[in-house]
Amino acid sequence: IFGRRHGMYGLRGVSARSRARFTRSRRSLRAIAPSRAASSCARLTSIDDSSVKDVPGLVKVVSRGNYVAVVCEREEQAIRAARQLKCEWTPPASAPFPASDDLFTYMRSTTPSSTEKPVASGDVDTALKGAAKVIEASYDVPFQGHTAIGPAHALADPSNGQLTIYSNDMKSYGMRIGVAEFLKIPREKVRVVWMQGPQAYGRTAAEDAGFEAAFLAMELGRPVRVQWTRQEETAWDTKGPAYAVTMRGGLDAQGGLVALDFDARAADYNHVGYNEAGSVLIAQLTGQQKAQAARGRASFPNDSYSIANRRMSGAVVPMPLAWQTPVRQGNLRDPDGPQVTFASESFIDELAAAANADPVAFRLALLERGRGDDAGFKRARSIACLKAAAEKFGWASSTKASAGRDRWIGDVATGRGVAYAYRSETVAVEMVEVEVNRRTGRVWVKRATCAYDVGLVINPDALTRTVENGMLHAISRALFEEARFDRQKMITTDWITSPTLTHADVPERIDVVLVNGDPNPNRPDLPHYGAGETMCKPMLAAVANAIYDATGVRLRR
Repeated sequence: IFGRRHGMYGLRGVSARSRARFTRSRRSLRAIAPSRAASSCARLTSIDDSSVKDVPGLVKVVSRGNYVAVVCEREEQAIRAARQLKCEWTPPASAPFPASDDLFTYMRSTTPSSTEKPVASGDVDTALKGAAKVIEASYDVPFQGHTAIGPAHALADPSNGQLTIYSNDMKSYGMRIGVAEFLKIPREKVRVVWMQGPQAYGRTAAEDAGFEAAFLAMELGRPVRVQWTRQEETAWDTKGPAYAVTMRGGLDAQGGLVALDFDARAADYNHVGYNEAGSVLIAQLTGQQKAQAARGRASFPNDSYSIANRRMSGAVVPMPLAWQTPVRQGNLRDPDGPQVTFASESFIDELAAAANADPVAFRLALLERGRGDDAGFKRARSIACLKAAAEKFGWASSTKASAGRDRWIGDVATGRGVAYAYRSETVAVEMVEVEVNRRTGRVWVKRATCAYDVGLVINPDALTRTVENGMLHAISRALFEEARFDRQKMITTDWITSPTLTHADVPERIDVVLVNGDPNPNRPDLPHYGAGETMCKPMLAAVANAIYDATGVRLRR
């Protein structure tokens, strides 16, 4: 069965074909449903089943609450039925979200739903008052989606009293627990078989597709295959939270950093968890959502800089409507590290420029003036990574005084940038060289270097490839990706409206330096740490800093 949720765009769950290995013994049905709702969060008021009675292969129209699916024997039949099905919808009384063009104004002016406990040391306000120079800047990062190259999909088979779900969701045991709770059946009656697929890293739509397939299979008592369309995947998958950050920093007469103030607002209210029976999309549409939306969070920078007076604060901003909306917040690769690090490491670069200091030397001084370290030696390993990246990249010391001046050769200017962060115990320093074309507007990351310390390395080749693909993912996020919407619906729904990195945009050279920065001579290797996400964290800032170096223009969004 082709199963499809009723959303704001055409189809939700069409597959090109059922995989033979899924359906050798039993033929699966196809089910989908189009949405004719003019607005997100609309309420279904009526369905005209007779509008699809002439569709060959029609099995059933399934509906519950605001969820609608047409079930057919074949894919093309389900697509036709989805397009023909007539439904009436009542729009919500108020707009479900602000337009993306107004998002950051909304975030900075709206009363937060919650605040984070500030982290502070020293006296920031007094230090700023006594500073020789005070710098202030704001940074914005929009919602970004997973935009997997293959849309979410799943197959569920309820045969022989056992519900078997074939899914590439990364948390198979979690899906088993969540589906059993959602369908109110014993956990031992649910089996999840993990399959290879394109959805990975974070809370993807693979979970939503798995729950939909399970629901439809149990409704019909037959195997059901659900696959989202490109439009649904781009519009309805969970989005990495948007951030609006304001920073202030104070420099002394010698250009030393004496105070740093970080204040973030995250649009992260109702953050969707993993395989939660009360937060998957079908639960929201059928009216089975949790009584209370998730609180969300606003994260702080992760670095080992020694700054005597430092304060970090944050707040979570809610959207007007929490449920049944495509602006659903969920973990994206390194959930909110790239957003936070874009602000913090861009600002460190601005402070280095204000101090007329080389950005690498400025960071190195902040790391080296610290005296202590944690049990994982993150400060020492951060220093080792910064030096290793500079050596591999060939970073020659300079100041920022000449940024953007005399850098143009014809229409093209070249610049370089650096950024650094850690995630848990893994440390990453990235340096990039960019070319900016003022005639076409194209920014090309021509060269990228990452120094990476993940502790004990078991397979260096696999780790290197992992770091490379993460760097490419982050470059795509830096230059191309943004989830955009008006006050009623998503307007980025395909590869044209929501572009991503292409082969033509890949750097001509990527260097990965695997660093062992453990300073303990009696232990040659630290434990092995997480390797798959930290490289995403510094890249947005590194690219922005390189564009400044090329053009003299700061990118604060």
